[in-house]
Amino acid sequence: MHGDRGNVVRWRAALGFIPLCVAAMATAMVNDFIEYWSAASLLLRGGNPYSPADLLAAQTAVGWSQSMPLVMWNPPWTLPFLLPFGFLSFETAQFLWFLLHTLIIFHGAQLLWQIYCGDPRKSRIAWLSALAFAPSYFVLLMGQIGPLILLGLVGFVYFAKRTAWGLAGVSLVLALVKPHLSYLLWLALLLDALKEHRWRALGGVVGAGIIIATIPLLLNSKIYAQYLQLFESDRVIRTGEWATPSLGVVLGEFLAVQGNWIRWLPTAIGTLWFLWYYGSRRAESWDWIAQLPLILLVSVTTASFVWTFDYIILLPAVVQSAVWLGKIQRPSTRMSMIAVYLAMNGLLLVSRFFVANDFWYFWTAPAFLALYLRVKTAARVGE
Repeated sequence: MHGDRGNVVRWRAALGFIPLCVAAMATAMVNDFIEYWSAASLLLRGGNPYSPADLLAAQTAVGWSQSMPLVMWNPPWTLPFLLPFGFLSFETAQFLWFLLHTLIIFHGAQLLWQIYCGDPRKSRIAWLSALAFAPSYFVLLMGQIGPLILLGLVGFVYFAKRTAWGLAGVSLVLALVKPHLSYLLWLALLLDALKEHRWRALGGVVGAGIIIATIPLLLNSKIYAQYLQLFESDRVIRTGEWATPSLGVVLGEFLAVQGNWIRWLPTAIGTLWFLWYYGSRRAESWDWIAQLPLILLVSVTTASFVWTFDYIILLPAVVQSAVWLGKIQRPSTRMSMIAVYLAMNGLLLVSRFFVANDFWYFWTAPAFLALYLRVKTAARVGE
């Protein structure tokens, strides 16, 4: 008994060492968090959080060395979640940001394990799945905002399982930080409200969305106009000029197609697929807990704009797949899928040292989707 307890302590200590190493790296450098901190600081002073000149001045003062500022392209309703960090010094805020996001990822994995009915005796698998998931490191090292979106998604399924639909909808307000990443979720929410009359979920996100959209106006009445002006500025690299690992961008590059319309082609295909998928289940009650991971996978795979660190919102699919693995009867099949998962993430981590350009990782989301569907089939999960 004492030997088993000692093994658990050593296991937890070993797992804890990895986040500590990531923490040392993430907080020792100026990363993307500087865009959120500087925008929040400017807004608290009544300034323009979308002014390239003001952002550059604020960021240079805390160690930014580039000639262009790092701009927060998230809409103004993102700022209420960032304002607490704007009160703090950059170093303190960055450290707390990292701790908060680490807690969200690993505690979120534990909650998801419970939500998807994983064996309580094997809950450590949830942590191991998150630790082996390369986007966990990408998002923490980059100081990006994805874990806040993940928090909203975990909150949504947590409250959905308890049929607290109003709170489930309120949780989703965090996903509005980057609404395009989970675009099929919004369509599903609307269709579900029409079919199942779950208006409280839709009302929760709309009501909470209006509140968070209003808060920035109290500090800067022109903030939405300033946000729109940013897209016309020639002092920054605009989002449409970035070569993201999105399938639409890949098609445009490889086929030499001019214009941004090609970005939206996979999104249009994803929308048509979902309308068919949802329609094929008209006779059944829509199960949000079971269906959300697939919705997220298809949304991210076909999104018009996505980075590899955004894949952190796929953690529900990762944990759900880990639970399914326990249902696979043949050990060889189970081990082969675990090996593929580890190999994919290992390749992502190692290749970063040689190929830093995110564009070349366009294969990642489709690969995760394919593996998810393969695990589901092998586990013989019913629809």
